[in-house]
Amino acid sequence: MNSANKFAETTTIVAADQCISTVVDGETVILHQDAGEYYSVNEVGTLIWELIQQPQTLDDISRAIVAEYDVAYEQCQRDVSEMLAEMENENLVRLDE
Repeated sequence: MNSANKFAETTTIVAADQCISTVVDGETVILHQDAGEYYSVNEVGTLIWELIQQPQTLDDISRAIVAEYDVAYEQCQRDVSEMLAEMENENLVRLDE
């Protein structure tokens, strides 16, 4: 399964408890405390990160981004799913299928 199809619209995603973050120059810097690794995300990634501080579905996240940016829902959902798959690989998020 490729990362663009990894999540169902109803998959619930939430930031991992071991992560703390701060915004620096419009980008969010995330520290995974257990791994001691830093990650940074751009403006759209920052919106996603802010949204997933509380459990959100892929559909909720995609709709919030479409409301904020000029992007088609289907493309947005693919891009968000890909980013969340990368975040899951780094243990930055938890999933609840």
